Amino acid sequence: MAVGLTALPALLALSAGTPVLAATSKDAQPPVRYVQVSNTQSCAPDTFCTFTATCPTGTVVTGGGVSVTPFVSSGVYLYETEPSSNTSWVGTVRNASAFPVQVTVKAVCARLPGV
Repeated sequence: MAVGLTALPALLALSAGTPVLAATSKDAQPPVRYVQVSNTQSCAPDTFCTFTATCPTGTVVTGGGVSVTPFVSSGVYLYETEPSSNTSWVGTVRNASAFPVQVTVKAVCARLPGV
């Protein structure tokens, strides 16, 4: 039984060391970089409002969403939140309340490989 335990200190010593980096070739792509962009505008009472967040050049949209400020428990309705192209996210809100709200559309964008 003592024979099996002699390898344990060697294994622990290996795990405490600095990890070895994988070899890279000159064709390896840089890691993906993400950026979040947003567009905030006012939506008047009793209107539909559609706003778009657009990704920077060299990136594509990977996700997005819509938020409304201030929070209203009734009278503000989300109609759509979806990509409108490869580089933008759109959100449409119906503001049926009696006061204006701030609508923020956000897009999460990723850098294209090789850019």
